[in-house]
This record gives sequence, C-alpha cells and structure tokens, in this order.
Amino acid sequence: MLIASLRAFTGEIPAAYASQKEFFITSLQNMAEHLYNLQKETLKETCESFDVQLGKGKITEKEIAKLKDALDKLISDKDFRMVCAGMTGSKELIKKRLSALRPVSLTGEARKAGAGAADAERRIMETYARLRFQPLAEQMNAAPNDRVIDEALMKARAEVAEYCCLYHVPLNEDDTLTPFSLSCVDAAIAACYRLLSNLHKALGTGIAER
Repeated sequence: MLIASLRAFTGEIPAAYASQKEFFITSLQNMAEHLYNLQKETLKETCESFDVQLGKGKITEKEIAKLKDALDKLISDKDFRMVCAGMTGSKELIKKRLSALRPVSLTGEARKAGAGAADAERRIMETYARLRFQPLAEQMNAAPNDRVIDEALMKARAEVAEYCCLYHVPLNEDDTLTPFSLSCVDAAIAACYRLLSNLHKALGTGIAER
C-alpha cells in the first residue's frame, strides 16, 4: 500500500481533486499511515528473526552485523546505540532491549507542533534541503495565491519522484522496501510535511488540515 500511495503521489493528480493542495494533504495522510504500519511490521519481523537465532545458541558476528544493518535508520540513534552496546550482555538482556524498541518516525516528528528530537530534526532538514523545498517555500511566502501554491506543490511532488529515483526507492508494488528505503520515504514525507507547515504559515492559517 505504501508503494502504491507513493507512486500515486509522484504521478498525475487525479481529476477528482480540486487542487494540488487538496491532493498533497490527502496523499501525505495516506502515506504516513501506511509508512508507520510498515515500519512497525518490519521492526517486529527483524527482532523476531533475531530472537529465533538467540534461541538456537551462540550468535555469530555476521548475524549481529545483519541485525545492526536492518535496524539502522529504523530506530532512533539513541536506541541503536543501546542495542549495539547490549550485544555483549546476556540473551535475556538482548531480548529485553529488542522488545522495548519502537520505530523512529521522522514523519511523526515533523507533524509535531513544537521542536522534535535533535537527530530527527537534522535528518528532516537535510532531506528538505536535498529536495530543494526552500525555494518553493519562499515562492509561496512571496505570493501565497492558488496558482503559486499549485505550482510549488506540483514541483515538490516532482522533486520527491526524482529523490526516489536517486535513492533507488522502488515504485513497483512487486518490489520490497528495505529498511534503508523506508528511512528515505520517511524522510521525504517528513520534509513534505515541513513544506506544508510553511504553506500554512504563508497563508496565515493553522495546520489542522494535516
């Protein structure tokens, strides 16, 4: 569902939508929901798979490296350091730490009214810059009318499509989103929410529509 939503977001706007803004907001809501469900599912499967290996006996360095690679960008930097440090502990300690993990959500941080975690904010703004959203925000602030807003949001969707190609994020439903791909999609959606927040500032409105 996430890939389908992302492909729709980066494609042509359906005729049923009255404006780019309406389509942009609705699409972000759909993608955010599908993304977080997939993040939770991926984290659960990753931890359960490692738990099975723990039950079989000694864990090899290769298996630990595989787990770390899967968890990188899927959980917060703080939790990632905690898990890595816990690998020298008992199996019970490792299981306890893995069971306490929750997926990091840059999108969730971007939707907060106040400032979020520092590492999440840094990644959101890096992606915001990479997507070249700042000039679009400036355009909307300079002339916040329907035409300018539609043009800016259409350009933003095109930038996300280019970003997906650059980071090899699959847009084919037969493909699987890796943890790295999930982190890229998460960052892109979060950056889009930040652009949307700037749009509301330009219009002098709140962000309840998100």
